[in-house]
Amino acid sequence: MRKRRPSARRPIAQELSAAETEKLLNKIGKALKNKRQVRTTLESFSYEINVSRSAMTRYESGGDMYLSTFLKLLHGLDIKPEEFFKDV
Repeated sequence: MRKRRPSARRPIAQELSAAETEKLLNKIGKALKNKRQVRTTLESFSYEINVSRSAMTRYESGGDMYLSTFLKLLHGLDIKPEEFFKDV
């Protein structure tokens, strides 16, 4: 039986700083808001996709969300992820 060599723990990729993360979340939120405003009102959209109005406001302001929630928003907007990120 071979013994395992202790591996040096090193990150595969650099970690995003808090400022970079916040900047990206804000860009995503702005893009979501712009695309939603073209389609409908905040109240109507929130109701259609079963997400609270306050949560939608938070997401559009750059708040963090689960990936499943993000995909739900894109589905409600009839936008594919690759299409969405062309504008971000």
